[in-house]
Parts: sequence; structure tokens; C-alpha cells
Amino acid sequence: MARHSCGYEANVLCKRCGSPLAYRERAGLYCPQCGRRVTTVCPGCGKVWT
Repeated sequence: MARHSCGYEANVLCKRCGSPLAYRERAGLYCPQCGRRVTTVCPGCGKVWT
């Protein structure tokens, strides 16, 4: 489960391989399985979730 800085938590899945995404401060949202980096908008606050 990934958590945004506003406190919103979501179980976001990778579109490429279907595994849950992880969040690291320096890397942002990424897939630990295939290495894909994801940039999306947080549904909680509307800011970019990198």
C-alpha cells in the first residue's frame, strides 16, 4: 500500500505486471517487480504523486 504526503493511502497496481507499487522518497512510485516508475495524480488532494 502506497501512502501520499497528504495521508491518502491506496493499493496501486502496476499496469505492466500487475504487482503492487511501492513508494520511496527519492524514487517516488515504482514497481519492485519490473522497475517501472509511475507518475499519477493523488485522488485525495489532486497533487502529482511522483
